[in-house]
Amino acid sequence: MRPTYSLRLIVLACLLGSRVFAADTPSTPSAETAKPAVTPIAKATPVPYPATLANVPYGSHERQVLDFYKAQSDKPTPLLFFIHGGGWTHGDKATMGGVKAYLAAGISVVAINYRYTSQAQAAGVTPPVKAPLEDAARALQFVRSKAAEWNIDKERIAASGGSAGACSSLWLAFHKDMADPKSADPIARESTRLWCVAVSAPQTTLDPQQMKEWTPNSKYGGHAFGFTGDKAKGLSQFDEFLQNREKILPWIAEYSPYALAGADAPPIYMTFPKPPALGQDQDDPTHTANFGVKLQEKLRGLGVECELVYPGAPDVMHRGTQDFIVEKLKGPAPKSAAAQAKPAYHPPADVEVLEDVVFGTVDGRELHVDIARPRQLPAGPMPAVLLIHGGGWAGGTHKGYAPTWLAQHGYFTASVEYRLSGDAPWPAQIEDCKLAVRWLRANAEKYHVNPHRIGCMGHSAGGHLVACLGTLGADKSLDNAGGYQGIDSRVQAVVDEAGPVDFTPAGRPTLGTEMKDHPGLVKLLGGGFAEKTDAWRQASAALHVSADTPPFLILHGENDHLVPISQAERMVAALKSAGIPVELIRVKNAGHGLRPDKPGDPAADPDPEAQHAAILAFFDRQLKK
Repeated sequence: MRPTYSLRLIVLACLLGSRVFAADTPSTPSAETAKPAVTPIAKATPVPYPATLANVPYGSHERQVLDFYKAQSDKPTPLLFFIHGGGWTHGDKATMGGVKAYLAAGISVVAINYRYTSQAQAAGVTPPVKAPLEDAARALQFVRSKAAEWNIDKERIAASGGSAGACSSLWLAFHKDMADPKSADPIARESTRLWCVAVSAPQTTLDPQQMKEWTPNSKYGGHAFGFTGDKAKGLSQFDEFLQNREKILPWIAEYSPYALAGADAPPIYMTFPKPPALGQDQDDPTHTANFGVKLQEKLRGLGVECELVYPGAPDVMHRGTQDFIVEKLKGPAPKSAAAQAKPAYHPPADVEVLEDVVFGTVDGRELHVDIARPRQLPAGPMPAVLLIHGGGWAGGTHKGYAPTWLAQHGYFTASVEYRLSGDAPWPAQIEDCKLAVRWLRANAEKYHVNPHRIGCMGHSAGGHLVACLGTLGADKSLDNAGGYQGIDSRVQAVVDEAGPVDFTPAGRPTLGTEMKDHPGLVKLLGGGFAEKTDAWRQASAALHVSADTPPFLILHGENDHLVPISQAERMVAALKSAGIPVELIRVKNAGHGLRPDKPGDPAADPDPEAQHAAILAFFDRQLKK
């Protein structure tokens, strides 16, 4: 039976005033420590319940310890994995509450400590939030490695916590499995996947722009990435965080739960102390239900179960986190999110979509394309366009991005999956893209494609990769992954949207080439420029233009602060010098996304519809001639 409104309020009050999570009010920091700007929530009073095993080390640092509370059972028990709050700057596992009730329900409990961001900074960990998040993952793997000894069902593990602990729990839930099956370390071979997650007042995004849009007076999160503010310039910690957003987009893609959330997420439950008010200042912007509303919106769009609770919330089915956790851990297996997920595409009637077609296997991993093509095939072979997704080489997905609008105009199109920088360093990404070209050319007859008329397009990191497809097509050393060796991997036309093309110091005179300058590039290329000069130069498409390079259409926002338009201008100069046809469309009033950066800014010129028309006209000229 659905709980009454008054009962829900009582439950919420109990949860928020109990030991479910520690307040994220930062302790007084040292001069070197970044102080998270937060508003206090109900403080927790630790009342420890005797642990079966206390302060069990899962790492070498003094904070890498956990407490284990064992439920008595003849069979392996489910487990609650608790991560305390405290802004990642303070707090302790002793704030775990409700242990006795979980044990009575036959659920064992683990509560962990982790390194604070101040300790991460002192040790040189960048960004600082990497330490507490990766500690949580390692602790979870350690617990799974103890499954037999501790009588745990390693499949049925739920995560819970409040505020920063809640954010950490969601990060675990949404991140791809961090198990390394080939590792010599048996703990590292364990999974980091979760059965379900129930959290209180989570920060669901670590993207300052999203925070600002959802809650204008947002002030949290900069410390997670090492920002402390600049009093001399009158910048608060959050101001500095927002100002430097473009530089840390790869970090946001890796550590922000919202950015990672996908259709394979487990069931999610979130509670907040007050109702949401999107777009309005909040009394407590750090723990506002606006975070929950936006995450629930995304998860439901992906077909993932997500229950959101706040005073007056609709569709409340569970009285609190404990009810949700007990029901999920003791109940039947949840439907896989992938099975529940809504279709990634809603194609027009004249377009057919084929999802997750395997185009190759690299190091035991299958790579996929999503295909969009005319439902009524033309009489002759079709030209083809491969779309390469963006995401800072560290994130993003091929799902949902097959350009159905090109399929309506007689093109076979495919959105390509490639290994991200967290999976493999350069040149894995371009090797996978070239493999997709070879696969398509080898299967041209099967898919009714003209093997001599293959183009590509991509935005941002995808723009970089298609530019490399255009200039490195003849490089046979990049054709050894995944099969179809001996088949040509060159393309006949390239549309580059806001892609970087010159990573050398000459191409980045004001941006730098070390970790502090662009962590995403350093991660992609395996080190800084001085250390990995050959990789940085090989990945710089503008350095490899030749007489065999195909025609280019480049679209770039004049106000792009992430990839300056000077990058496009360098590519244009290189192409013209080699006699290659090239057109540069400078999009006025547009940032990196080829759209205005802020609501209320002047419209992009040309607008998105005109941009599509220019792309279609370019491909028609190059691939239908």
